[in-house]
Amino acid sequence: QTCALPISKKSLKEVVFREFLQDPSLGPSEMTKKLDAKYNSVKAAFAKLTEEGFLERPSRGSYKPNMAAIVLNLIDRIEKLESQAK
Repeated sequence: QTCALPISKKSLKEVVFREFLQDPSLGPSEMTKKLDAKYNSVKAAFAKLTEEGFLERPSRGSYKPNMAAIVLNLIDRIEKLESQAK
């Protein structure tokens, strides 16, 4: 299943991240075709996600999700929401 929301509702980076998590075999070239987006924009999204720690790049053209960073980010976001609710 893919996210059917239009890109205008979410940033390209977020769409790339969600699609990648559903199919980690997708690199920038494959993602460009899947999303019908510009290669440089998709490549920049992969670079930003790597820079932010959500993706790891073990070798050139190869990416994998950084599950520890993803989970820790979610915990931080949940804690922030919980503290706002009090």
